[in-house]
Amino acid sequence: MKLRVLLVDDHHMFRQAVGMSLAQSPDIEVVAEAADGQAALEALARSAPDVVCMDVNLPGQDGIELTRQLLARQPGLRVIGLSAHVDPHLVARMLQAGALGYVSKLRAGQELLTAIHQVARNQSYIGPELDQQVTRELMRLER
Repeated sequence: MKLRVLLVDDHHMFRQAVGMSLAQSPDIEVVAEAADGQAALEALARSAPDVVCMDVNLPGQDGIELTRQLLARQPGLRVIGLSAHVDPHLVARMLQAGALGYVSKLRAGQELLTAIHQVARNQSYIGPELDQQVTRELMRLER
């Protein structure tokens, strides 16, 4: 059975590149794409994805709040945050919203497939360049 993936990013070229890359994997199917929060909510309802690859910075509504909304509608959904920003505070906020993973867009070509497989197994994935920084930030935010 293929993992069903929804791509949410306001940059069409990035979505297209990620979609083409993921299409090379025989166990992944990109079932929908969305450029903003409203389109993502509609795509969720009609495509029933297993995993959402979510841009953190979206027009109108950010990916952090959208992650909360998607998980409220489909609690078993797995979300991976994507951003060009490698700010540990931003990553920690995304994880607190319910995302299981976070991948820098600069490393998406190397890491996204691994991240999708891990979060589909309900395991977290944070890119290696962020792991220690995010752990410290999460500990700071919990105080």
